[in-house]
Order: sequence, then C-alpha cells, then structure tokens
Amino acid sequence: MTNNTVSVLYTWGQFIPEFALVALAVLILMADCFTALPKRVYAIVAAVGAIIGGYFINTAPNFYGAFGTIACLTTALVLLLAYDYHKVACASIGGGDTEDGTAELYSLLLIACAGICCLCKARDIIMLFVSLEVVTLSSYVMAGYFRRNQGSIEAGVKYLVLGALSTGLLVFGAAWYYGTTGTFVLNAGLISEFFTRQSSVYLTGFYLSVGLLLLGAFFKAGAAPMQIWIPDVYQGSPTPVSAFLAVASKAAGFAVLSIIIIPFARLYPAFPDKVGVLASGIAVAAAATLLVGNLGAICQNNAKRLLGYSSIGQAGFILVFFTNIASAATVYCVTSYLVAYMLATVAAFFAIAMVRTQRGSEEISAFRGLGKTNPRTAFLITVAFASLAGVPLTYGFLVKYYSFEAFVEAMQYQSGLIWLLPFMIVGAAAGFYYYFKVLREMYWEKPQEGDTALKVPVVTAAVLTGCAIAIIWLGTEPLMFMPAN
Repeated sequence: MTNNTVSVLYTWGQFIPEFALVALAVLILMADCFTALPKRVYAIVAAVGAIIGGYFINTAPNFYGAFGTIACLTTALVLLLAYDYHKVACASIGGGDTEDGTAELYSLLLIACAGICCLCKARDIIMLFVSLEVVTLSSYVMAGYFRRNQGSIEAGVKYLVLGALSTGLLVFGAAWYYGTTGTFVLNAGLISEFFTRQSSVYLTGFYLSVGLLLLGAFFKAGAAPMQIWIPDVYQGSPTPVSAFLAVASKAAGFAVLSIIIIPFARLYPAFPDKVGVLASGIAVAAAATLLVGNLGAICQNNAKRLLGYSSIGQAGFILVFFTNIASAATVYCVTSYLVAYMLATVAAFFAIAMVRTQRGSEEISAFRGLGKTNPRTAFLITVAFASLAGVPLTYGFLVKYYSFEAFVEAMQYQSGLIWLLPFMIVGAAAGFYYYFKVLREMYWEKPQEGDTALKVPVVTAAVLTGCAIAIIWLGTEPLMFMPAN
C-alpha cells in the first residue's frame, strides 16, 4: 500500500462520523417510505444518533472539533423540540393530524449537522465552501418547510435570496484568494511567505479576498453587515428550525471565522501591522453587530423575533474574542460562549414552542402570568433569559466576562481599540431591558380569563431542567474552586 493510499484512507477515515449521520438520515427516509412506524419515533432515533456522532467528533484529533460537537448537541435538542412540537408541524405541513412530511425534516437536520461537522475539518477553502453549502441548502428547505404557513414560505424565500448573495461573496473571495496566493489552503506558513515576498498591489487583492471570505462567514454567524435576514427568518421559520439556525448555524459561522482568522493570529508577532488591519476590521464589525442587535431587540414584541435580534447582539460579543488577535485561547473562548448561548437559547425556544402550542401565540404577551400558573416552569425560563442577559451566577455572565477580559487583553497590543468599549457596555445594558420583558410578563402581569396552567410535556420539562442546572452549575463552578484566603 503506497503512502498516498494511506493518506487518502486516513483523510476519509476522519469523516466516518459525518458519513454515519448522513447514512442515518437516509435510513430514516427509507424507513418512512416502507414502514408504518409513528414519525415521532424517528425524531428520537435521530437525536440519539446526533448525540453519538457528537461524542465521536469530539474525540477526533481536530483543533475545531468542538464546533462540531456543539452542532451535534444542538441538533439532538432541536430534534427533541420537534418531537414536542409535532402538532403544530403536522397542521402546518399536512393541514391536519397527519404526520406526513415530518420525517424529512428530521433527516434534513441530520444532513445539515453533518455539513457543519465536515466544515470543522476543512483544510482548504474548497472543502470549506462545499461543507457550508450543505448546511445552507438544507437550511433553505427547512426555513420554508411549513408550506401552509405564509410566514414560513416568506422566511424560506428571504433566506434563499440573501443566502445566494453570501454564497457569491464567498466564491468571489475564494477566487481572489487563489488569484493572489496561488493556493486554496489557509495556512500560516503560506500566508507568512506571501507577506514576505509580495508587493503592496498583491496585498490589496489579498485583503480584499479575506474581507469577502469574512463577509460570507458573517452571514452564517449573524454578524453585521450580513445580519439583515435573521429577524424575519427566525420569526417565520418553524420553531425547531429557528432554534437550529440560532445555535448550530451560528456555530458553523464562527467555525469558518476561526479557520480563516487563526492562521493570521499565529503570524501576529512577525507581522503586527499587517495582521492588525484584520483585527481592526473585526472590531468595526463587532461594534456594528452589538449596536444593531441590542438596540433592535428593544422594541420587539414577538419572542422569536426578539431572540433573532438577541442572536445578533450575542454574535457581537463573540466577535470581540477575535480582536484579541494574539491570543492562543480564542477558539476555546468562542466555543465556551457558544455552549452558554446554546443552553439558554434552546431552553428559550422550548418555552416559546410550549406557549405557541397551548396559547396559540409567539408574542411576548403570551407568557403572561406564568409565574402564578406555572411557577416552576417560569423559574426555569427565568434562568435561561437571565443567562442570555448576563446575570451573575449564570454561565452567560461568565462568558460575557470572558469577552470583556479578551477586550482588555487586546488593548495591550492595539490601544486604539478603546472606542469599542462603549458599544460593549451599551449592548450589555440593553440586554437586561429586553430579556427582562419576558420575565415582566411572567411575574408582573396577571393571567387573563381562560389562561389556565400550561401542560408541560415531559421532554420540555427535562430539557428546561437540564439546561437550567447546567447554566447555574457552569456559572458558579469558578467560585467552587477559588482558593481560600
């Protein structure tokens, strides 16, 4: 067996978990065609498969594998959400109690998850683009999956049109990158050689290529100026799909950003001026993202639309980690923030789905009086939104603290970034206002006539409880290990 054959087998062997996820998606489709099993069974099977896939992806020797693990865990939770949400799904797909068409949704979630996991193992721009398109094309279909719901169809069309724009930017950036460097590989050594030997004319084209690639990644991450699709698509899409786009798709976007930016971070000591330009550009994007997301969320009355603007604001805090261009812990900090965001956001979408199913509305006002009719459930929802806001003793507070700490460290290398601090402070303060709008409805508003206690499904109760425990435990864990005075 030649060395090339061994290399190829090793390369393909790295993708066994992803192949398994796609195979499971195909098996679910085949079983749906030839058996009479209840469709909700496939959601459980797919969720178990996603969890197992996440375990093997986490154990793979890959620097960015944590993003894939987050995507797998999110997919599993979203599939459980679809399990509880099936009444609304059946009515929106088939127009009644029939479950026809729901199994395809579970398969698409698995395929999109496999695309994100492949993306995390990309070695060049070609594989990065193909993997990202697997995620994007699956998401187009899922966003418009409720064919009897006008909002879902509108969300799918908007996502398709704006997604085509981001794809064009990504392809154009890849072409410019190849034209200036002669390769599709994102490698610190190649970039270092390029910085050393090329003139300013080539550097201009190179920076243009990187900027276009970043814009393509910003679309998936929900960062400005590519965030315009998020509120409408989140509001119109099926709630499980909105949850997937909010967390797993965002993880894909930041995985792409990490793959693009980390090679430059390694070159900062040798080329501080040239790499510093990239950090300054990301700082501008972070400021715009914080401003648009947090101020846009203040006036929202729809809970899903609120979480859409919220996801933009959270992306701004994650972008701050990339301004600390010389840090070796950027990927760790980003994935930690995404875990905190995943726990709180998925719990919030479970709460929205429960309220939507039983009270027929996704407006914030539909949460009214839950503190009196469902005090335990209201407490679990409170923990989730408190973590999103960054209340102390929650995991959300801890990761926001890490974001401010990363900014302080970045100031040691680029003191000119001080202007970013007011945007971070305003964003953090605004979050307390709009997240607490939901809590105000639960505890300050009285239940209206006919507002009986919600029936909390077993899966929803388990997920809300598990997320709340994880948020509090991870948020207080540093206090447990503080040295005694």
